[in-house]
Amino acid sequence: MHLESQLHDYFSSNASNLEFSGSVFIASKGRIIINAGYGPANREHGVPNTPNTKFRIGSITKQFTAMCVLMLEHQGKLSLEDPLSTYIPSFPHASQITLHHLLTHTSGVPNITQISNFQEFMKHPAPPEKIIEMLKDLPLDFMPGSQFLYNNSGYIMLAHLIQEISEHSYGEFLRESIFAPLGMEDTGCDSHHEIILHRASGYEYRDGLINAEYIDMTLPTGGGNLYSTSEDLYKWDQALYEESLVPQNVITRMFTPYCSNYGYGWFIDTESESSRRVYHGGGIAGFKSEISRFIDDKLTVIFLNNLATTDVGQISADVRRFLTNGEFIRAIVSE
Repeated sequence: MHLESQLHDYFSSNASNLEFSGSVFIASKGRIIINAGYGPANREHGVPNTPNTKFRIGSITKQFTAMCVLMLEHQGKLSLEDPLSTYIPSFPHASQITLHHLLTHTSGVPNITQISNFQEFMKHPAPPEKIIEMLKDLPLDFMPGSQFLYNNSGYIMLAHLIQEISEHSYGEFLRESIFAPLGMEDTGCDSHHEIILHRASGYEYRDGLINAEYIDMTLPTGGGNLYSTSEDLYKWDQALYEESLVPQNVITRMFTPYCSNYGYGWFIDTESESSRRVYHGGGIAGFKSEISRFIDDKLTVIFLNNLATTDVGQISADVRRFLTNGEFIRAIVSE
């Protein structure tokens, strides 16, 4: 059985068992292996997922925020070694926290999504400025630079800095600097109020399928507020092999493993002996997704998903097993 058929059967089976619902895009060296949708984008109206369906991508957003910061540094408008006090002097311990700390989850700033009343808090508008004011009243989790603790707050703070330095909204800067140049027409900042064509609805499973809890999408600005399609994310992936946005030395810094093997908006897999892998997942009310880039093989695996109970880790591991079988290795070697 061909690899494409095996993958199609795998995702079809998972969709039938309510273990996956979304779109899948896998390509190697420019050859598309699979580009398809599975399960419903909207279960109430019976609308199927397709390669053009727009999903919330959660923390995959962070790699775009990181690129914005790197672009601003390349333009000479900031330095990653700048202390936070340069931009938010009233923030506690700001002189000890650098932009590098915020990018690498080593700042010690408390994670806003871990506050005790977050389930209620997330239902109300909370732009970055409001989050920053809340964080000022909370003690640091640890001294900046001393350890790694995954943290949405740092990227929300970076979104604020992007807005202040560029004098554009976060969404405008992304659109002008990344999305428009790369032709990513189906990617943007999610908003409950906007009419966004082909947007998927998010679902959870609690004694049966239910609509996901509401979250005001101003809250995760910079850390998880974008929507995209698998095809648009492939355009982003391909641009990172070139110098479409920034010089190669800047991209190399993005994929350098720092504390706990986290780069700038990407996890770096240092255990693989055959191919370097950089990846990031994204989970937000009703959605759970992942993008993986096997850089040496120019292999890309993207799955976007609108079912929060999906075991993304298991699916990612299963797909990697498919892609390391003899047939696939022979195929990419012969090209």
